[in-house]
Amino acid sequence: MKPDSIDTYGLVVHEWARRLARALASTDAVAAAGLFRPDGVVRDLLALSWDFRNAIGYEEIFELFAIPPAHRLMSIDVKPGSQSIIVEDGTPGTVSAFLQFRNSTGRGLGHVRLVQEGDGTWLAESLVLALDAVDSHPERHLDGRPSGKTHGPVRNRLGWQEGLDPEFTQQEPDVVILGAGHNGLMLAARLRALGIPALVLERNERVGDNWRKRYSSLALHTPLASDHLPYLPFPSTWPRFTPKDKLGDFLESYATLLDLAVWTGTTVIAADFDQPSRRWTVDVSRQGQHRRINPKHLIFATGMNAAPNIPDVPGRSVFPGTVMHAVDYKGHAEWRGKRAVVVGSGVSGHDIAQDLAEHGVDVTMIQRSGTFVMNTSTFHKVMHANHVSGRYSIEEADLVNASTPFGALPAHGPKHVELVKAMDRELLEGLVEAGFELSDGPDGQGVLGLIFGLNGTGYYYNAGASELIIDGTIKLLHGSVEGLSPSGVMLDGARSLNADLVVFATGYQGAPSVVREVLGDDIADRVGEFAMVGPDREYGRLWRRTGVDQLWFMVSLGIGDGRFYSKLLALQLAAMEAGIMPVAEPNG
Repeated sequence: MKPDSIDTYGLVVHEWARRLARALASTDAVAAAGLFRPDGVVRDLLALSWDFRNAIGYEEIFELFAIPPAHRLMSIDVKPGSQSIIVEDGTPGTVSAFLQFRNSTGRGLGHVRLVQEGDGTWLAESLVLALDAVDSHPERHLDGRPSGKTHGPVRNRLGWQEGLDPEFTQQEPDVVILGAGHNGLMLAARLRALGIPALVLERNERVGDNWRKRYSSLALHTPLASDHLPYLPFPSTWPRFTPKDKLGDFLESYATLLDLAVWTGTTVIAADFDQPSRRWTVDVSRQGQHRRINPKHLIFATGMNAAPNIPDVPGRSVFPGTVMHAVDYKGHAEWRGKRAVVVGSGVSGHDIAQDLAEHGVDVTMIQRSGTFVMNTSTFHKVMHANHVSGRYSIEEADLVNASTPFGALPAHGPKHVELVKAMDRELLEGLVEAGFELSDGPDGQGVLGLIFGLNGTGYYYNAGASELIIDGTIKLLHGSVEGLSPSGVMLDGARSLNADLVVFATGYQGAPSVVREVLGDDIADRVGEFAMVGPDREYGRLWRRTGVDQLWFMVSLGIGDGRFYSKLLALQLAAMEAGIMPVAEPNG
């Protein structure tokens, strides 16, 4: 059958979905796996199990479907709406569609991409199914939003503000979230919409200070279409690249407008899990006052980066200038007319060097190894294509992106690198001519290999620093810093460089170090390197069970991933509250 209309394509997708539903209902893994191409990809995000699972190729797909599902799939079909089926331009015999399903727990959404084989059959190239709601905890938004005030006589009526109880004097929070950055706040908003009491603890004095305290020129590199927060998207007048202070103010407003309980100026003194009560005991210091709280769940939303990595170079005591890590750089104001050395050629190193150079500072960047560079506009077109295309809603673009397991992303890297080199040829040639060392990333996988393969850095999305390197405004040297002297920086090869300011843009300790600081070595050792992609192609402990009962990690690389996976984590907590997902670890 050769489809010649959108209606005919619709029949193709409906029939494929019907066959999948029938195969899964009869637990026929052979029939289910037979609906996929030999190199097909399946991703199950709480749809058939209480975990994140994926499979690539017939054998793995068969094994995934052969495991008895945790929830029975009751129906699956094309999502209603004229935009649910998309015939891709320039790719005959290919159609994608958004799906909806119901299982024994609730309902969910999916996305499938079908390709017509040479014999006329239609097989799936990719399928993702993601739980979107649990029946026990309907999301209180849109038509289900709270009334604000019940009309008619109500004895002992509480006002809206009284009913919020942000101090938790009437009950204990079910969930305590450490960190009021975008991840912690998005999760708190999801939980509030599900009716689950959550408290966010933030060590800064104001929500958003984690952004306000950073260098003045900082702004998000990601496209605005990828950065909206759930329930409260940015206004249509919002800048395309969000400045750091504006983002901090937005996060503070977000917490206020969505009635999120946030305790600022609060640090955790100790936290222990009590097995008999199955609750955490969390001792905190809040504005100098002690408070003990006993949540069911403890969630770290403290970010991918922990304490800064700054080399212990000799000679700091004799260097008369200023030495700092990039995290402590506040801006160019006091360095006009002086000499600065920026050690590192990643994102922070470029941003800081550009800020200094644009304001009359004599800047030299020290590059130790190659850096993968692409223009910001190219970064958006290549890495955020589904969000900036205008073809999908934010939620649809999130789902399409989720079709590919994290561990499979590096394999797409060489194609991305090829695109970048074609789109940014003039820029890259200029950098090479200026002596800048470029890198294609591990195995030529570019940013995808660096982030999802090595869990590393070594890339820069050009926002203007590259042009300053090319024209010589930002000077460039290669090598390593071996020490400091009374006059400046000593480099390998007996080279020296005069400096008034040295900024080490040398990265951070990994997220696990925060767990070690708060919970101690035993638990830190059990959860291990939770923020790395594991052998199952998923992040080892993020947004899913961690190996420690009722301990979770709401950490993401950016707002987009946080927006998507915060819902999946919130749904797991809701399912535990409803008793449909086991509270204890399977081997606990």
